Order: sequence, then structure tokens, then C-alpha cells
Amino acid sequence: MDINSCLTVLIPAKMEAGIGKVIEELHEHGLNNIITVVDDYDDPTAAAAASLGSQVVKSGGMGKANAVYAGLRYVRTPFVLVMDGDYTYDPSSVREMLRMAIQNDLDEVLGARLMGKENIPPLHRFGNAVLTGIFNLLFGTSLSDVLTGMYLLRSDAARSIIPGSKGFSVEVDIASQIASTGKIGELPIKYRKRIGDPKLRWSHGLNIGVDIIRLMIRYNPIFIFSLAVALLLVPGLLLTLYTGVQLLFRHVNHFIWGIIAVELTSTGMIGLMMALLALMIKRLEFRLVNANKAGKNPCEGLEL
Repeated sequence: MDINSCLTVLIPAKMEAGIGKVIEELHEHGLNNIITVVDDYDDPTAAAAASLGSQVVKSGGMGKANAVYAGLRYVRTPFVLVMDGDYTYDPSSVREMLRMAIQNDLDEVLGARLMGKENIPPLHRFGNAVLTGIFNLLFGTSLSDVLTGMYLLRSDAARSIIPGSKGFSVEVDIASQIASTGKIGELPIKYRKRIGDPKLRWSHGLNIGVDIIRLMIRYNPIFIFSLAVALLLVPGLLLTLYTGVQLLFRHVNHFIWGIIAVELTSTGMIGLMMALLALMIKRLEFRLVNANKAGKNPCEGLEL
């Protein structure tokens, strides 16, 4: 089996000056089954991609999320690789990502940008670390780069994803649904300087953070609400400290404040225990789902 019968490369692109180099480099690695998704056919990106043999389709809406979900409808192969069209991602790791997905029966393999971190702006690097940490906490994963723009998906898992985000939150949207129902892994990849002007702004990072919380409410609401109740520990412990100091050192008995402190602290402790229990149950659910998944190779006979 040829790799192009097993894998489609999906490139969401808008005014990408480096799209030609991206597609040419994919061809050099034997990757010729390429779909480029644009907002508008008048975008020069569309003509450049088409001239190099890529199938070009219109997203039918604005934003990266619309482009990704629209492009997935055209995929006919068992696997699909989504990658940005700004030349930052090196396709030399694609075959290894596909091999990893097949051998470990993964539904998604993230290309973690661990080589070439210096090409990521410091503010973006910091924001990525914070958002990935929040994602790992909420979804029980141990990923290092959930916001990467290059990731491989099992097509049947990709088609089951319910679109729930806009813009640059699409990676988190997809990863959260895969982490909730399937198996997700990552492979270190090279990251390069982009060609053209950056599109990601600090405001996008805030939107992604909000979307992570929103997605967690969807997939594990008990954990989020229990965690919110657990925050009562903060005023409870502060009030306990205050009333204790007043009683021990000033011999002033704040009886009412003491009762409130006990109530806040005990309620917060219950919330914390419920949050931990919800997280343990969700992780057990992940293991049970993954243990029952079939291990059939959808690309039988492919040599990587």
C-alpha cells in the first residue's frame, strides 16, 4: 500500500506566502494526497496550492476551525495529517507519526514542538505552557504541546468530533474530544521560523483558555463544579487563621466568624475530595474505553 492511500494531508490556509514551499516539501517526502482549505478562492494561496497539484476547497466560513472541519469532510483515507501552511512544520516526522499511531493504536498523535522552541515567540511559549498545563490537569493527560499546528488523526475518530470551537481553539477542541473518548499521544518534531506575518495574538490565547474550561465543563462537569466549590478553602483557611490569631494572641473570640470559617473550610474540603474523585473516575473511564478498542491496522501492508 502507498502512503497516499493511507494518509491525507490537510492544510487550513489563509494568505500564506509559504504555501508553495510547504507543498513542494511534502512532495519531496512522497506525500501527494493534499487538501488545501481556503476562506476564499480569490486568495492567492488557492492558486499557488492548485498549481502544485493540491486539491483546493472552500471552508464555507471564516476562521481556522471552519477550515479544518470543512476539510475533514473531503478526507477518504484512514488517517489525516492536519498542518499549518506557514512553513513552520517539518514534514520529515510525518511517517514516524503515522507509524506511532498504527503501532500504538492511537486516535491522535500531536507533533510536539520540542525542537526549535527558540522559533516560538517567548510570550506564545509561555502561554502554550500554561494552557497545556491546564489541559493536562483537566483531562488527565501528560502532553507537552496541546496547541501544536501539526497533528495526525485517525479519520473515523476525526469524523466523530462535534465542532464546538472557533478560530485557533480548534486544536484544543479536537484534543479534548479525543482525550475523552480515545487514545492520544505525541512525538517531538522540529519547528521553524514562519514565512509571512504571524496571525496569532495574545487575545487568541485568552480565548483558548476559556475554551479549555468550557470543553471541560462539557466532558467532566462534576470535576469543574467540584473544583469551584473547593475554592472555598481559600477564604475558609484565611478566616480560620485570622480567628485563630485573634483568639490565641489577643484573646478575642470571633464566634460567628469562627463558625463561618469552619463551614467554608469543610465545604471546600468536600469539593476538593469530589473533584479528585471525579478526576479518578474519568481517568478510569479512559482506561476502560482504550482497553476495549480494537487493534486492527487500517493501513495493512503499508511499509513506513
